Amino acid sequence: MLRAIEKGPEEQAGRIARTVLTPTLLVSGLVGVWIAANDGWLWAVAPSHAYGLLAFAALDVILALVVIVVPRLAYVGALLVSTTQVAAMAGDALTFTPTGTMQAAFRAYLLGDTAFVALLGIQLAVGVIAAAEIAMPHGVRHRAHFEQPKHLKSLR
Repeated sequence: MLRAIEKGPEEQAGRIARTVLTPTLLVSGLVGVWIAANDGWLWAVAPSHAYGLLAFAALDVILALVVIVVPRLAYVGALLVSTTQVAAMAGDALTFTPTGTMQAAFRAYLLGDTAFVALLGIQLAVGVIAAAEIAMPHGVRHRAHFEQPKHLKSLR
């Protein structure tokens, strides 16, 4: 039989996830803004990508605030945004070719850029944290405990 549902461990696990995810999202936003502010070549050859990066940075900051108020919604949003951003960044590194540049040279430029690689890693971490929180089984989240069933007397 269900004996008790303890909210303490659930609240602690949620607090840990928020404590890790909030600063990770803020750092992601800051790195995105830093890249946009300091990469003149990005603005010169792909301004739409620079604006996209700023949009992702803004979403990261918004999600960092939403994590505090509506964690479940923020986890889903963070997973979607991080997955989309990783796909966009990987797509840039693997297929995008600015005019007048060979794709291999552009890939080397991106993968040699510490901030780009850091942002890619941060987004992967955001995705993993958010996915783990979403996938955590309900019983684990609520720490449901079950008692041993009492033995039934035989009818004989």
